[in-house]
Amino acid sequence: MPRQRRVSDDDLLEKAISVFWRKGYAETSIRDLTDATGLSAPSLYHRFKDKDGLFVQVLRQYAHQGLDERLTRLSAKEDPLSAIREFLGEMVVMTLSDAERRGCLLVNTVLDGAEMSNEARTIVQERLNEVEQFFAKRLEAALEKGQLRPEADIDAASAALIGTVFAIRVMGRLDTPLERFHALVEHVMVGLPTPTLMGRTQSSQSSHSSG
Repeated sequence: MPRQRRVSDDDLLEKAISVFWRKGYAETSIRDLTDATGLSAPSLYHRFKDKDGLFVQVLRQYAHQGLDERLTRLSAKEDPLSAIREFLGEMVVMTLSDAERRGCLLVNTVLDGAEMSNEARTIVQERLNEVEQFFAKRLEAALEKGQLRPEADIDAASAALIGTVFAIRVMGRLDTPLERFHALVEHVMVGLPTPTLMGRTQSSQSSHSSG
């Protein structure tokens, strides 16, 4: 009798991501997971220890797929403020392209009041912190390039940007029209402490007159 092919962990995690993302940690049962993955409960326990062990791996996989490539690519952009705008724009596109209106698994987990392991919560916190650090580093680069005023509060601005990420993802679970997302992104970008037009003009005139 031929041996049954072992399903890869990646395949199992993809199926489990869909369940946790749709139902949330608290409402996802072992039965939901066995139905989605095709594995028995003992097999799931053997491979992932328990529901929380599986959820931890799901969070790692989800964050890797959703963040790693994007953060690396946008961190390499020459224009740091453009990188921030592009990050938010891509998030809007992802949010609206999801017909199920599931939002973001990481953000949903923050809002989920369910009891879960410290490891799961730590993963969520660390990955969201990476996004905020991306904003902070891009803002610091913009400050060095003269795209922000010298007195710019980087911590406050990066906090406002990560707050915008939360807003986009939560609004995405509602029937929010595209123009509302665009208005939100434009509002936070315009609110960044960039030099005034007059200040740039005076600086440019001063540069020309000294040349």
